[in-house]
Amino acid sequence: MGLREDYQSLMEKQLNEWKAQTERFKASAEQFEAHTKAQYEKNLERLRASQADAWDNFYKLKSASEGAWTEFKAHMDKAGGEVKAAVERMTNFKQ
Repeated sequence: MGLREDYQSLMEKQLNEWKAQTERFKASAEQFEAHTKAQYEKNLERLRASQADAWDNFYKLKSASEGAWTEFKAHMDKAGGEVKAAVERMTNFKQ
């Protein structure tokens, strides 16, 4: 595989891992008190929005021409960083 295919495969795997982790966060929300639960769910919605943006960037990256691929890779890197940060916020969320 080439660099492009390796990167796309890596990002698709990471996005799917984050999606599974988000589902686990959703299940955890049931354990929280009302105020804490509201904040947790707000953070969860931000995570989902970041993931949706990352998936959009991923699909654009996959269909990008060779000339535009580098630009879309930069957008994918940024979107991936935002999802990673949102996942870390959720992981570190305290009741």
